[in-house]
Amino acid sequence: MRTSRTNFLLFALAALALPRPGAAQTIPSPYRYLEERQEIGVIGGTMSAKTGRFGYGPDGGQVLGVRYGIELSGPLALEGVTQWIAGERDVVDPGRVEGDRVIGQADAEALTIEARLRFSFVGRRAWHSLSPFLSFGGGIAIDMSNPSELDQILLPEDRFEFGNSFYGTVSAGSRWYLTKRFTVRGDGTFSLWKIDTPPGYTYPEREFLGVADGEWLGGWALSLALLYRW
Repeated sequence: MRTSRTNFLLFALAALALPRPGAAQTIPSPYRYLEERQEIGVIGGTMSAKTGRFGYGPDGGQVLGVRYGIELSGPLALEGVTQWIAGERDVVDPGRVEGDRVIGQADAEALTIEARLRFSFVGRRAWHSLSPFLSFGGGIAIDMSNPSELDQILLPEDRFEFGNSFYGTVSAGSRWYLTKRFTVRGDGTFSLWKIDTPPGYTYPEREFLGVADGEWLGGWALSLALLYRW
């Protein structure tokens, strides 16, 4: 009787030690396919922009906005982005001596509207819940600033006005899928817009050499977005 029990225990231990077919065929994957095709969310961040040769251009500022995206075929997606950029600019009087031309600061606010094409490096999948990407976009930047009292001190031909400008971007970042529905996205963005030179800066008596009619200026922004997917 004791021998039978011993043989039974040895057989049971041997059975447990044998590899199970089901477990041997299950290989955990770091990739997860993304079924949801659309997303919408809010953006918050900060932007730093060059202000041009004479320093009267907008310097960037705080960024708030919304974005919408829809997955296309393969790794491509189309996005629509609207942002409010609130910062400041120097009010510059070109009639004063160099080093003493800045007479104060004024609000500089702009609304940007653009479309972007996004390329995901892992396609419509997440790798360890991450999806790094590169995007390119273009649209318009619209001046939303109120008139400044300091600008009224200047001659009309010396006043800077941002107006409307083409707005182009190149962005790199990653999405982090917290759950099936919610995603956090981080972007590092290089942007480009054009500012026009006030006509007073081109007058020969001002003796400013090689003044162009306008300048293309770059900016850098860091932003986070919280997105809902469906």
